[in-house]
Amino acid sequence: MGAGKTTVGSLAAARLEWPYRDGDAMLEATTGQTAAVLRDAEGAEALHRAEFRVLQEALGSDVPSVIGAAAAVVDDPACRAALRAPGVAVAWLRADPAVLGRRFVAAAGGEGAYRPAYGEDPAAFLAAQARRRAPRFVACRPLVVVDTGRLSPADAAERIVAALRSAARSAAR
Repeated sequence: MGAGKTTVGSLAAARLEWPYRDGDAMLEATTGQTAAVLRDAEGAEALHRAEFRVLQEALGSDVPSVIGAAAAVVDDPACRAALRAPGVAVAWLRADPAVLGRRFVAAAGGEGAYRPAYGEDPAAFLAAQARRRAPRFVACRPLVVVDTGRLSPADAAERIVAALRSAARSAAR
């Protein structure tokens, strides 16, 4: 939430000439609801189950693609296993929770309103969430970890593309 998965993922996909599969857009197409509406109507667990299904569907494609999955997918052991499968490369986008909190607040009234709100202090919520999820992201064996709070979206996308190309060259040897 706020790490830049749509912006960075779209740029990386364009550079790779692969399709970009946006988890939020796929969720809305599948459920007919935004993440925020689904969470408010059915609860966080229902939202996360839907996000897990969206990831599984995206990973099931035979076409190489960049997937902008919800961070919550790392909370599900089956999703973590799917993200470690052969042929799957994970780029972990992260930023300081204060940066994420500012982005969240800035987007909350506009384009970011599709994501659920988490209290009066999003930075504190996001810091606690990051501490809880960090070991789960590590368990996905990310190919690259990108600090989107310090890099421009273009530079972040370039790091991902470079890591993928490097891994492909290594695998070809």
